Amino acid sequence: MLITYLLAVTGSLVNIIFIVSDKQLHKPMYLLICNLAVVDILYTSRSTLVSHLICVICLYCPMFVIAILTRFGVVLTLEERQGLLIGTILGPSLVNPLVYCLRTKEIKNKIVKIFRKVNTAG
Repeated sequence: MLITYLLAVTGSLVNIIFIVSDKQLHKPMYLLICNLAVVDILYTSRSTLVSHLICVICLYCPMFVIAILTRFGVVLTLEERQGLLIGTILGPSLVNPLVYCLRTKEIKNKIVKIFRKVNTAG
């Protein structure tokens, strides 16, 4: 699945780069192809990649912060370091249910209805 995604994004990016870089291709037909390539990238990146990306960011962000701060010579207290490490462990676990619940159509519709009620009441 990842290879298919990478091939789709790479192909679309190549189309975009060719069209943008060559002035002879700045015609309506090629601009439409460029727009379709952008839409293709956005569409293929949509549901499953975004949900996985959120979980991966929650996993690696605290570890990245620790590494960057250490490189710049910032000394973290034991509590700060443990807090970031606990965030690394709990972050994906806490975000996973929310991410996968938002992928179902019924829950999305329920959330939209709740926000509409709040907006009309306010």
